[in-house]
Amino acid sequence: MDPRLIEILERLRASRFAEVKGARASLSIPVPESFLNELIAAALPPGGPLRDLQVRPQAGNRLAVRARASRLDFLPPMTISVQIEQQPQLPDTPLVVRILSLPGLLSMAGSLLSPSSLPPGIRLDRERVLVDVRQLLEKKGLGEIVPLIERLHVSSEEGRLVVDLDIRA
Repeated sequence: MDPRLIEILERLRASRFAEVKGARASLSIPVPESFLNELIAAALPPGGPLRDLQVRPQAGNRLAVRARASRLDFLPPMTISVQIEQQPQLPDTPLVVRILSLPGLLSMAGSLLSPSSLPPGIRLDRERVLVDVRQLLEKKGLGEIVPLIERLHVSSEEGRLVVDLDIRA
C-alpha cells in the first residue's frame, strides 16, 4: 500500500475519524470457513489451553467447534455444537453463544478453561460462551472504532460466517 495512503488513514484514525464526521457505512462480510480458521489459528496463544481449534459454520446460526486440549494429549479432539443465541450491543452487551452438545462435559471443560486460561474478552458461563467484542477490539488496538459501531450482527450459513456491520463516524 502506498505510504501516503497509510499516513492519511493513520491520521484519520488518530483523529477518531473527525474529518469524516457524519459518514455512514453498512458492510456485510462473508467469512469463509477456511479464512475463519486461519484467523483463529493466528489468534490462539502459544501454551494456551487449546492446541487446535477449528470452526465449521452451519446453517441456522449453528457452528461445529472442534478443539484439542493442550494439557490432555491422550484425548482425541472434541467436537461440540453451538448456536448464536444473542447478538452483541456495543459497547457492553456481549455476543452470546449457547453450547448445545456435550452438556455433561461442561463441568470438565470449565475446569480446563478457567477464567485465567481464557483470552481476555471470552468467558464461559455454564452452557454459554460470552464474547466481549469491545474488549477483543481494544486488545487488538482497535478500541477507537467501538463508538462508531451502531450495529453488529453475526450469523452463520453453511460454510461461512457472516458479519453485518453498520458504522457511523
